[in-house]
Amino acid sequence: MTAALFDLDGTLLPGTSAEREFIRFALTTGRQTAPKAIRAFLSWFIHIPTRGVRSNKTYFGGVEVNLLSETAETFCRQQLTRRIPDQAQRLIAAQRTTGDCLGIVSGAPEILITPLRDLLDLDFVVGTKLTCKQGRLTGDLDGPRVSGREKVRQADQAARTYKFDLRESTAYGNAFDDRFLLAEVARPVVVNPDIRLARLARKKGWPICIFS
Repeated sequence: MTAALFDLDGTLLPGTSAEREFIRFALTTGRQTAPKAIRAFLSWFIHIPTRGVRSNKTYFGGVEVNLLSETAETFCRQQLTRRIPDQAQRLIAAQRTTGDCLGIVSGAPEILITPLRDLLDLDFVVGTKLTCKQGRLTGDLDGPRVSGREKVRQADQAARTYKFDLRESTAYGNAFDDRFLLAEVARPVVVNPDIRLARLARKKGWPICIFS
């Protein structure tokens, strides 16, 4: 069996990230997942550069895992799936008809995007894991962020778990860091690429598509 592996931030979600959208959702709907003392910080945080989202998870410190999971379910159902363009939705549906194993391999916090597995009828969702102690998040990562070569390691693990051949599969990505996973599969597809990935795709003859 082969698989279709999708990046999320910037690929299925053009121009944004699941984490930023979740923070906006939590702050604007009243489903606050953080103590009042850090809500102002979260309001500021959504405007900082993307690298801050990638490296800093301290704003999740002290949040109850059950509350966060419940809010993430509502967030994915009410907002995140609506941010996935029709082209991407159709592509997922088309890949499903081929019998491929379908999954997301993303740097986004796994707890925020796990509901997409059922909402998009996927086989698995892999994201960056957060450390939990006594039912609350500590604000630390539980292992490396799922990016770059770590995406390849996570995809390999998924291949062993779900019994598909990664090297004969399809992968979709938008960022230069995705080049490692794209190079491992038989059918790499570049979506909404950044400048460096677009240059690499042209050099290697990888197809480029735009979701908007």
